Amino acid sequence: MSDNRIGILFSARMLREFISGKLKFESTHLYEEAARQYGLVPCFFRIEDVHLRQMEVDAYVKGPSGYVRCRMPVPSVIHNRAIYKRSFLHARVRSLVQANIILFNEVNRYRKISIYNLLRTDPLLVTHLPKTLVATSSAISDFMTRYGALILKPDNSSVGLGLTKTERTSKGWRTTYMLRTSAGRARWRTVDLPAGELPAAVKRDMLKKVYLVQQLLPLARYKGRPFDLRVSVQRDGSKQWQITGIIGKVAPPYTFVTNAARGGTTYRFEQLAASSFPHLAIDVLRDRICRFSLRIASRLSKSLPQLADLGLDIGLSPEGLPLFIECNGKDQRYGFREAHLLDCWKATYANPIAYGAALLHQIKG
Repeated sequence: MSDNRIGILFSARMLREFISGKLKFESTHLYEEAARQYGLVPCFFRIEDVHLRQMEVDAYVKGPSGYVRCRMPVPSVIHNRAIYKRSFLHARVRSLVQANIILFNEVNRYRKISIYNLLRTDPLLVTHLPKTLVATSSAISDFMTRYGALILKPDNSSVGLGLTKTERTSKGWRTTYMLRTSAGRARWRTVDLPAGELPAAVKRDMLKKVYLVQQLLPLARYKGRPFDLRVSVQRDGSKQWQITGIIGKVAPPYTFVTNAARGGTTYRFEQLAASSFPHLAIDVLRDRICRFSLRIASRLSKSLPQLADLGLDIGLSPEGLPLFIECNGKDQRYGFREAHLLDCWKATYANPIAYGAALLHQIKG
């Protein structure tokens, strides 16, 4: 078996989409293109396809007539694109690592409070972080008194699920939150609650999972709507962190959430910067964001195993100062495609493959 293989670890759902040729958020073509560039053969599989005792895997590899599934030794280097919620799947991933397989982005979802606690140990980052605590009754009451505007969010979720905004008004408190309809669709609701009580639906959800309470960030606005940035920070063939690209995400008129899955719209960074910060040179603003994002990646990689590919949600204050919102261990790269930044989109696939090639070269000595 050739030593120029790189594993691409998909979730079960992603592999089903891959087999059917209908991957929603990944591009098999770009994996293949990047692998050819670095002389590698990508092998696609699930963690369930690994036979730990034999250290073999049933993986899909492209042949003359399309992809074929074949048994092979587990690749020495694996790029993880899966998120695992079940402990036994995490255990299988750990077994590969313990067998000296290099599996980068070993974990793709961390608790938000864990990321916050790591970053606040850096004195140069702490002033750019919104004050955050596990949401208890006393913490929520304290935040209402101190800040007058706050966000509630699940400690372990993504794509804007479960976000609630509560802010003081002249008549009391106004809360905007997401409801699930009987058909399973999401719709936003805003209610005025003079006493500052949370809506019953929000309180019920908070009983089911751990929530955080967070100081509401004063985000800059584009045409009256709040926006933030997705910054792709990746290791490349040099093994060093670098910035692959920046895109903007603008909230829809009916909510404060910028995620594309919740109706947000992608924009080029330059367009948002020119409109919202006419007093700042775009290069100056970009440099601030890049240096801030690289410091976040550097700090996290000192504590979290095999980080190599991050999507950071970064806000900007009205004065143009970067503010940390969230860290995504599995960056949804299609935002660059939607913003028509095709070179950046391709680079988000090429950089991890280049990093994998460097790791393989290191193994070979």
